[in-house]
Amino acid sequence: MRILFYTDTPHVGGAEKQMELLAKTARKAGHSVCLAYGVYSQLNNGRTALEKAYNELLSIRTIHKHDPRHYFALKRILKKGHFDLIHIHLWNPGSCRYAFFAASQVGVPIVTTEHDPFALHGWKQWVKKRCIKRTKQTIAISADNFRQLMDTFDIPQERLNLVHNGIELNRFLDKMNGAQLPIPPGDTVITCIAEMHPRKGHRFLLDAFSELQKTIPDLHLMLVGTGPLEDELKKKYGDQPNIHFLGWREDVPEILKASDLFVLPSLKEAFGLVVVEAMASGVPVIATRAGGVPELVEDGKSGLLVPPADSTALTSAIATLIHDPERRRIIQKAGLDRARLFTAEKMTAKTIKVYEKARFV
Repeated sequence: MRILFYTDTPHVGGAEKQMELLAKTARKAGHSVCLAYGVYSQLNNGRTALEKAYNELLSIRTIHKHDPRHYFALKRILKKGHFDLIHIHLWNPGSCRYAFFAASQVGVPIVTTEHDPFALHGWKQWVKKRCIKRTKQTIAISADNFRQLMDTFDIPQERLNLVHNGIELNRFLDKMNGAQLPIPPGDTVITCIAEMHPRKGHRFLLDAFSELQKTIPDLHLMLVGTGPLEDELKKKYGDQPNIHFLGWREDVPEILKASDLFVLPSLKEAFGLVVVEAMASGVPVIATRAGGVPELVEDGKSGLLVPPADSTALTSAIATLIHDPERRRIIQKAGLDRARLFTAEKMTAKTIKVYEKARFV
């Protein structure tokens, strides 16, 4: 099968990494996968990795996601490329609209993945409904995501498919050394890997950490990621010696191997892939009951779940696992077993079945 991936995102985050992993795994299964994207995107900064994942990169000379040249360029690409389908990856529900109209004009079947659905209003909702009518099959990355798509956009159930995201399991199972971190030997390390955005709930974790440090002075917090809140958080907490801002890192498996606990304090979370990565690394997980996260973590068995926006509950959960090494060990083992359910191979096999439905049903 010859497949065109498309996104108009200006950023690189979890959705774009999932696209890359899906492309790599689909190619191993014998399919051809090309990527079309705007030159303004941060994807352009990682062309070396993209070239390894995709058969071909097709950069479109546009200046932003609203540039109508997306439409004309995609029509040319789809006509010349002889693609069996286009897989449009929506980083928000109003994105990529030019791709829907270009593909329907050329007659190429459309599959979409809605990475972060939420309600639209006014003309955006009208355009969205027109895009949905042109879509053969839609992929939801969690059951929570699935329900939102049905309720918000009235997508018929026969055109909706649940395909959980996946990870390269062996990257996290490998017996690698942990990253070299500025931590004294024997101290306890809590790690949070997330975009520094209000919806990720960093301030609730930082409040919990400040409370815990009063009784556990050898506790350290590693914050991995960048985003719009980065400068504000650094200004407020950057002078605290046990809070470490590591920025964007490529060595996530090594950082997780050096961690004692992983915490994801999100207020909103479409899936929570980093939770699976932490479990696969053998790190006990504490997370919030946000979005798709409860589908990944069985509360009390493969991790602990707390309500979103509740620093007191976070404090209690973290303290519980720090002071109970036997419970940490049990959760660690159950988390590793749970992570094996969310592999790139399983994600790709289910996605290929969706492609076949889009082409032949």
